[in-house]
Amino acid sequence: MSGYAFFEYTAKLTCTPHAEEEAGEPVHCLIEMDTVDQHGRSRHTVELEEEAGDLILFAVNPGPNRRIADSKIWKVEEQRLNELGQAMDVGRIGSAQIYFYRLP
Repeated sequence: MSGYAFFEYTAKLTCTPHAEEEAGEPVHCLIEMDTVDQHGRSRHTVELEEEAGDLILFAVNPGPNRRIADSKIWKVEEQRLNELGQAMDVGRIGSAQIYFYRLP
């Protein structure tokens, strides 16, 4: 066990007035985060998934004229990081890392 949890996330950023009509800008990323809290306790998967979603919202920050549509988040194994290959961008928020990828 690596001490990290990994979550994959996909969504679309769309303009608010035309959200249903547009294809939107795709978002695909993988979040790597500590499984242990600041007090040394292991965190549950549900708590980690909620935090991962919050981190993505903060990192993507759609703003007032855009919204996130078709969002999905799921837990993956560490090997998924290697399967996805080179990230086009990597961000860090606190102790979490977010790897951004292009959707095929």
